[in-house]
Amino acid sequence: MLDQAPSGPGSRKLDRSPSPVVKADKLLFVHFERPDLDKVERYLLDYGLLVVKKTDNELFLRGTQSQPFIYRATKGPKARFLGLGLSVPEFADLDRLAHAFGRPVEASTLPGGGRMVTLTDPMGVTVQAVQGYTPSPELPLREAIPHNAPNQAVRVNDAQRPDLVPPQVTKLGHLVLETPDFDVSGRWYMDTFGFLPSDVMCLSDGTVVGSFMRLDRGPIPSDHHTLFVALGLESKVDHVAFEVVDLDAVEMGQQIMMAKRYKHAWGVGRHLLGSQIFDYWRDPWGQKHEHYADGDLFDADQQPGYHLMDREGLYQWGPDLPDDFIDARLTPKRLRTILGLMLTDRPRLKRMLALKNAVSKPGRPWQR
Repeated sequence: MLDQAPSGPGSRKLDRSPSPVVKADKLLFVHFERPDLDKVERYLLDYGLLVVKKTDNELFLRGTQSQPFIYRATKGPKARFLGLGLSVPEFADLDRLAHAFGRPVEASTLPGGGRMVTLTDPMGVTVQAVQGYTPSPELPLREAIPHNAPNQAVRVNDAQRPDLVPPQVTKLGHLVLETPDFDVSGRWYMDTFGFLPSDVMCLSDGTVVGSFMRLDRGPIPSDHHTLFVALGLESKVDHVAFEVVDLDAVEMGQQIMMAKRYKHAWGVGRHLLGSQIFDYWRDPWGQKHEHYADGDLFDADQQPGYHLMDREGLYQWGPDLPDDFIDARLTPKRLRTILGLMLTDRPRLKRMLALKNAVSKPGRPWQR
């Protein structure tokens, strides 16, 4: 871990926004375009989501909590990420967003209704701010399995036998956004929706290249991160993460996904920053989805930590990060980007190369 204030030629603190336009209070949904809705439906049902509504062109799925839906898939020619939804608590918040960005307040036609303002972040990601939606009834959720410990017997004359079924997904927990310009994108989410930095990732010279960011809910604890915004060659979502009840749900989820012959990405392990027990799987188009349990909670008083961006810092235990987890393919689009940076922005290209080198080294000495 670095000093609280990083040092080095590129170092700086990542300060909170002194006056964000609004303070979002919940991550509602992600939105993808998919060529085959039947195929994505099968994958997500096996993953643990539940269908809310399906038409020829739209698919909506939910978890056990009260959000009307947490995953939207729209039929289209490409497999791509389209955007996300955030809740704001007051109608006045929509007015402020509408005034700040010159966008209308509209009635939502999505499940749950309400009103919304549709924005576009600096890299083209659609962000829909929703207020006044009708919550859905929460669904029954099994209790976390009590764990016996040497000095604490909590399960006596009883056994733990989780069913071999898809794990119950409670909610959409977070997503990781890659951006060619972290300074612009990270600042936009902080200044627009009041996100707070929980842990900040730096290169060895102190340059900030990513931040785990949480919702500002004042004294009410919030997940360690709802967004992780990180430097990358292009604007894309790296993965979306869904909360399940406990370690057994993560592990039984792995058994189901293995049985269905989906492609495993990484896990089971425990993250260092956020502490989540994780397991990652790829959908039929290669998009990573994370089951997680046991994440950290911070209130608004918690100040950010600063950390070196490297492979070792991504997890406490588990298998080493597979090389193909970080998509480093040199596509024609990326080659054009690199050539463009060589001509117009060598400092940014240098940061990109330093980031690539930082996460390319094995995370544990005994795995080299």
